[in-house]
Amino acid sequence: MENNKIHISTIPMSKRIIAYLTILVGYFFYCYNFSVIDYVRPFLVEDYGMTMEQTALFYTWQSVGAMIGAFGCAWLAENFGRKKVLIIITLLNGVCTIINMIFPTYLLWALMRLVIGISLGGYYTVAVATMVGLFEPKVRGKVVATASILFPISTIVMANLGGFFGEAGWESILWLGGIPPILAAICMIFFVPDDKKVEGYGLSSSITVSQTETKKGTWGEMFSSKYARFTISCMLLSGLNFMGYQFFSGFITVYLRDVRAFDMATMGILISAASSGQLIGGWLWGASADKFGRKVNAFGFFLSSIMLCLYFVAPQNVIILSVIGFFYGVGLNSASIWGGYFTEMFPLHLRSMGASLFHGGRIISLFAPSMVVAVGNMFSLQVAMWGAPIIFTVAGLLWLTLPETFKKGKFYKGYDPNEPAQA
Repeated sequence: MENNKIHISTIPMSKRIIAYLTILVGYFFYCYNFSVIDYVRPFLVEDYGMTMEQTALFYTWQSVGAMIGAFGCAWLAENFGRKKVLIIITLLNGVCTIINMIFPTYLLWALMRLVIGISLGGYYTVAVATMVGLFEPKVRGKVVATASILFPISTIVMANLGGFFGEAGWESILWLGGIPPILAAICMIFFVPDDKKVEGYGLSSSITVSQTETKKGTWGEMFSSKYARFTISCMLLSGLNFMGYQFFSGFITVYLRDVRAFDMATMGILISAASSGQLIGGWLWGASADKFGRKVNAFGFFLSSIMLCLYFVAPQNVIILSVIGFFYGVGLNSASIWGGYFTEMFPLHLRSMGASLFHGGRIISLFAPSMVVAVGNMFSLQVAMWGAPIIFTVAGLLWLTLPETFKKGKFYKGYDPNEPAQA
C-alpha cells in the first residue's frame, strides 16, 4: 500500500520550532505535576486532613500510573497516532488536577494521582518520540536535553511560586498545574504536525519518504530475539538511574539535617547547588551527545559516583559541599538524552515504545526508598546512601555495553536499528 505522507523537512523550520515549543509547554507541566505532590504534602495534611502516610502513597499510585502510561500510551501512539494521544493525555493531566482541587478527599486524590501518573508517563513517551522526529539527528541531543532541564526548572518555579503565594495561597500552585495543560492541548491541535500525514526524521538526515505502509509497533516485537537485549537493558539502565537518585537525592534533606546537622537555610543552598548542576549539565551533555555520540554521556554517571563518594567524606564546609553537589548534578543529568537515545535504538515504528522504556524502569526502583530505610535501620542512613555511587557506577558500565546510535559518534560501529545483530 502506498504511503502518502510528506517528509517533515518540507515543513518550514519556523513551524517545526513552534510545534516543539508547544510540546515543551506540555513537558514543563509534565515535570511540574510529577513533583508538585512533594511540595504540597504538608498542606494536604494540615488543610485537607490527610495523614502523612496517605500522602506518601500518592507517589506510589502516581509511579504505578506512570508505568502503565509509558507502556500503554506507546502502543496507542503507534497504532492510533502520536498527535491524538499527546492531546488526550495533556488534557487528562490538566482535568484530573482540577478534579483534585474540587474534591479534596483521599480516595479521589489517590484515583486521580493514578490517572495523572498514566498521563505523565504517557506524555514523556509520546512527546519525546514526537520531538525527535522534528529535527535532524545532529541536534537531537540538545532537543531532548532542553526538555529534560525543565524538571529542575519546574521545581525552582514551584518554590518561587510558593514564596509568592505564601502558605495561605498554596492551592494556587496546584491550580497552575491544571489550567495551562488544557490550553497547551488546544494549541497542539493547531501547531503539532500529524504523524499520520507527516514522516519525521529517523537516524539519518535522509528526506526520503518510505513508499510502503507504515508498520505497527508491538510489544511482542520489542521483546523479540531481535530487540529483547536492548529493551531489557534500557529498562534496567533507567531503573538503576531512578534507584541511584532515590538512594541519595531522595534522602538528601534527611541526611543534611540529621547527619550533617545543617539548618534549613544551609540545606536550601546545598540542594540548589545540585539543581543548578543539573540545569547546566543537561545542556552540556546534550551538546556532548550531538558532537561525540550518545555513549560518551555514560561517563557522567562515573562523575556522579565520584562526587558522591567525596560528599560523604567532605568536611562540614558549605562551599566545598556545594561544589561537590554541583558536579554531582552535572553528572546526573547525562541521562537527559535518554529519550532520544532510546528511540534511536529501535526502528521508526517502535520509536514511541523505545521512549517508554525510560518510565518502564520505574518498576525496578519502586522499592528503593524502602531499601534505604531498611538498611538505615540496620546500620545508618549514611551507610544506606553509599549504595548510590555503587548503583551509578553499575549503570555507567551497563550503558557502555549498549550500541552507539549516532553515526558520527566516537563509539559508532555501524549500528542499524533495523538489523541490530549485524552491528
